[in-house]
Amino acid sequence: MVFLVFQLLTTGYTFSKQPIIIGSKNFTESIILGEIVALLLEEKYKEPVIRKLGLGGTKLALDALNSNAIHVYPDYTGTGYVMILKMDGERDPKKVFNIVSREFKKRWNIIWSEPVGFNNTYALAVKKDDIRFKNIHKVSELSGKVENYKYAAAYEFMERKDGHKRFSLAYDLNFNADNIISMEAGLMYSAIRDSQVDMIVSYSTDGRINAYNLRILEDDQNFFPPYFVSLIAKDEILKKYPNLKEVFRLIAGLISEEEMVTMNDEVDRQKAAPKLVARNFLIKKELLEGLTQKRTSSDGFFSFALKKKTYLYKIFKEHLLLSFGALFFGILFSIPTGILLTRYHGLSKIVFPIINTIQTIPSLALLGFLIPFMGIGLAPSLLALFLYSLLPLIRNTYTGISGVEPNYIEASRGIGLTNMQILLKVEIPLAMPIIMAGLRTAAVIVIGTATLAALIGAGGFGDPIFRGVSTVNSNLILLGAIPAAVLAITVDKCLGISEKLLISKGIRLQNKR
Repeated sequence: MVFLVFQLLTTGYTFSKQPIIIGSKNFTESIILGEIVALLLEEKYKEPVIRKLGLGGTKLALDALNSNAIHVYPDYTGTGYVMILKMDGERDPKKVFNIVSREFKKRWNIIWSEPVGFNNTYALAVKKDDIRFKNIHKVSELSGKVENYKYAAAYEFMERKDGHKRFSLAYDLNFNADNIISMEAGLMYSAIRDSQVDMIVSYSTDGRINAYNLRILEDDQNFFPPYFVSLIAKDEILKKYPNLKEVFRLIAGLISEEEMVTMNDEVDRQKAAPKLVARNFLIKKELLEGLTQKRTSSDGFFSFALKKKTYLYKIFKEHLLLSFGALFFGILFSIPTGILLTRYHGLSKIVFPIINTIQTIPSLALLGFLIPFMGIGLAPSLLALFLYSLLPLIRNTYTGISGVEPNYIEASRGIGLTNMQILLKVEIPLAMPIIMAGLRTAAVIVIGTATLAALIGAGGFGDPIFRGVSTVNSNLILLGAIPAAVLAITVDKCLGISEKLLISKGIRLQNKR
């Protein structure tokens, strides 16, 4: 609940009505659908909402839903059927929908809305003007012929049960391992447009298929199951929020494949904001009042950042809370621990292997591991960043104090200083240069790693970065990357100044010799 309280404080909501938390995965279509749900609740039904859009994939989103860290998000029948339920074989859309509806209700008490209306399945795409594929119209016609072709797909597709491995086996696609590239979904289209790859596993509703002059090859073996999109939420949440149930009813059959392709294209290629595209769509469908608005075109970065100043201030506060919160608890824990290890050296043989191992765990994996226990948002992000701060802080404290000359310790005892006085007046001051170096390292690590917290809904400067990557929007990427870099440099410089104030001139001169 900590992250929810923080969101309430920073968004101005009161505690009289608990907001509905809207989630989505981290690609354009899912973000647009999340915005459609949020706008209907906000503007049609006057419900307060919190957006947790752009979560890092199916597992993170489902874990967040099961832990009540989000209340609703859009997902696909094929994803539920194959990836989550680990089933296969059925290709009839209605039967697949009935299976996922029944199994999700039985296993997790999760309800699937009636499908939104379109099927967004996977598809193998090539460039229309690529003469190598002039006479290729079906995937099966590539059998045994693709060894020298470069092929790209989204990260999740590479790991799915209905993903790359089985797809390649089903069609005998003998790709050279060196030519198989996994990347962020939004970047695949730029890669094939610029001829960096020869074919991609696309999404059938992606507007960039037409915009980038691509052609879909027929899945003539019906390898991919149907991927009709629905909203999913826990049954108790739908009972608690009747208006969310109304949104489930409204959105059934609302969006055609052509309409979804158009909205995706407006965001991905024309660089319109997902919220603007979603609102315009709902106004055209007469579900919201108002006039449709045109996107502002050809904004330079600085004018774009100026228009986003309210959003920029919000993510700045979030990033400060993440970074300084983690560093505060890191210092509080690490300095005493480092000192303790200098007194009981045997403990260091246990502690250092543990914190060394923590440092090697990939950030997103650690965040994903914490979600089932702590939900999404601020709390798991703070814990993960705290854990990443431990190694430089504990090791440098331990190294600095262990490196104090024994002669200084003996001389201090000789003049009658107690052990605590020796620690505070001799050991810590002499070790301060090394301790501060560890703090500066930890600060830079934490500020940089904090950008990944956006993938589990904690906000910060990572939020525009990942949205920008998903939609290939360089202004959004820069909106997060530049402030994050400036913050890291500024904090490091401030700690450098503090170091000069905390360390006596004599010690500084001694260290220069």
